[in-house]
Amino acid sequence: MELRHLRTIAAVALHGSFSKAAEELHLAQSAVSQQIRRFEQELGVEVFRRSSRSVEITSEGEVILGYAQRVLREVDGLHGELQELTGLVRGEVRIGGMYPTGPYDLADLFAEFRDRHPGVAVNMVEDTQDDLLARLRADELDCAFTAVEPDTLGDEYAATLIWEEEFVVALPPGHALASHERITFDELAGEDLIAYRENSALRRRLERRMAQRGLAPRNAFICTEMAAVRALVSKGLGLAVIPRSVAEQPGPAIALRPIGPEDFTWPVALVWRAARRQPAAAKAFLAVALELATAPIAEGGGSQQAKRPRLERVA
Repeated sequence: MELRHLRTIAAVALHGSFSKAAEELHLAQSAVSQQIRRFEQELGVEVFRRSSRSVEITSEGEVILGYAQRVLREVDGLHGELQELTGLVRGEVRIGGMYPTGPYDLADLFAEFRDRHPGVAVNMVEDTQDDLLARLRADELDCAFTAVEPDTLGDEYAATLIWEEEFVVALPPGHALASHERITFDELAGEDLIAYRENSALRRRLERRMAQRGLAPRNAFICTEMAAVRALVSKGLGLAVIPRSVAEQPGPAIALRPIGPEDFTWPVALVWRAARRQPAAAKAFLAVALELATAPIAEGGGSQQAKRPRLERVA
């Protein structure tokens, strides 16, 4: 049994595919199949059940996978601590993300991180809020930018709120509600809305807030792209509730009004596993990300959270 066998098992289990595992490990698919077969022969158990269409992990494989993941975490932790001692940070950082992140520019963050740590590869994965948290729990990601209030996560995660911005209502030019100073949730409930996909954090946030008032949105169109949402609004096909930073981007003409009377905001938090021992590359990325989260935003971009993130929570 070799360490490479454990990495191969973990990769096949993650992707449910020998070919995708081979791509991740930079191996030929035949080499992956051979490693798994030799491992199974050595232990006398079947780790994966193969068919022409799928690869499924067996109950014995689940036990092996648990041990493999723990061993790999310890080995990665060893490499990380040695890198910290030598002052040379290398490897890969796996980041989850969702948009929008307001004036907090992820591209600027990645550029700054690359300048400071050119030996670290950045692997960025876009996904929904629920899937990002699940990937963090499974140690598939080192950290994630997601729309959640840190206080709601419990003890499993550590998080810092890096940005919180206002939701606004986007209306077609000349719409009757455009004459209002603010638009209420009751008024929104009486209008056709252009909504995001069902598992979108944006959509669920609006639906929860309206449900608290005994209201439900009247979703007339479902979109996955914010540019498409804005285009539909401009054509008079409905209203949309979107973060101000998105609404103010260049595009077709629309009117914008705040929601009232109480504030309705979109949080962006940087989240990581609280008890996880972070590899050196991930720890370096978190340090840069949290540092930039406290930096002033360029003119026109608003202001960041005043409270400085607590770096000591990065294990």
